[in-house]
Amino acid sequence: MRRSPLRHCVVLVLLSAACSTPEPKTPSLPPITPIMMPPALTAPSAEAIAGRVWGWQRTEFRDGRRIAADTPERYTLEFLADGRVQLRADCNRGSAGYTLGTNRALSLTPAATTKAGCPPGSKDAEFLRELAEVASYMRSDGDLMLLLKTEAGSMRFSPLAR
Repeated sequence: MRRSPLRHCVVLVLLSAACSTPEPKTPSLPPITPIMMPPALTAPSAEAIAGRVWGWQRTEFRDGRRIAADTPERYTLEFLADGRVQLRADCNRGSAGYTLGTNRALSLTPAATTKAGCPPGSKDAEFLRELAEVASYMRSDGDLMLLLKTEAGSMRFSPLAR
């Protein structure tokens, strides 16, 4: 019995397919879709806190202490769009620089102020000391809250009329 050449070719093709090892396929990753992209972290603009004068109302500390300003208009901050903040600490005036970061981070440079002797009972030194400890900010019911480092407390400011 004679075999046909065509049948011989089919057998060879089947044998070569059975003997060869297929290359392992690397699993492909799904395409990136907008829903999979995390939102971009951006630094907030100065508009969140600039454009008004803020009067210090009080500072509340984690340990329960509370320091209130007798006259908020004598303890003020005005954040300018150029990265400077004008301040008043009772009978002294001055300025500092500020930088806004992601997640409402806020850093203030040490304030340069006049050195007038304020009357007894002034809270100018306490006010300036607390400003040096600011780590971030938030807005709450129209007020500005400056949160202190290590969650030590917060300073509350309300907008003042100019």
